[in-house]
Amino acid sequence: MKTKDSIMPALRTLAAITAALSLAFATNQALPARAASPSFRTPSGNIGCEAFNGYLRCDIGQKDWRSPRRPASCPLAYGDSFTMTAKRRPIWTCHGDTALHLGGALRYGHTWRRGPFTCTSRITGLTCTNQRGHGFFLSRQSYRIF
Repeated sequence: MKTKDSIMPALRTLAAITAALSLAFATNQALPARAASPSFRTPSGNIGCEAFNGYLRCDIGQKDWRSPRRPASCPLAYGDSFTMTAKRRPIWTCHGDTALHLGGALRYGHTWRRGPFTCTSRITGLTCTNQRGHGFFLSRQSYRIF
């Protein structure tokens, strides 16, 4: 009989492969396989982020705002996740997995830095930027891409 401990690594691997394929599908680019990824979540657990292979992806669970229309090219979930690179503006992510509940909590008022990405957690929401200053603000009440 398989235990939770023996199944979890396989589920994480499956989630990583799905995320890479989803991102490649959404951006029309082939992505290399993910290695162990640094990740965090907001204290509420409503936003989760993960950095991998030069990308930062953040998902939101509960939101009061309307998502953009899912494009016909995306057969998966859409409108609750951003992905960005070190130099480009964030894009909406077509995905079949989630970055929620990964990693430890990034306490309000604290900043997470990984490579070209910086994210600051506040009670009002999460702001993430890349090395060119592009980024996004994400909260239950609103979002903004800049």
